[in-house]
Amino acid sequence: MLRSKVADSPTPIQYKAHRDAMKKNFPEGWAPPRKLSRQAMDGLRSLNAHDPDMFTTPVLAEKFKISPEAVRRILRSKWLPSKDERAR
Repeated sequence: MLRSKVADSPTPIQYKAHRDAMKKNFPEGWAPPRKLSRQAMDGLRSLNAHDPDMFTTPVLAEKFKISPEAVRRILRSKWLPSKDERAR
């Protein structure tokens, strides 16, 4: 059976609904009031990877004192700094 990639990617309707929801929740754009260090972000990711059932998004948000949206964005992000940037 062939799997279609169409089901995996959001449709224009889903994209517009998500974009409208984000504009409603963050009218001035995404600007978190508290920012985590790279080391804290790595710790957050490792806790979630170690036990995702125990360290859910709301639990991590409470422990790190950031919003669940910030936790969600950190966990979904695949960006890693270069070795030079990490050394700073």
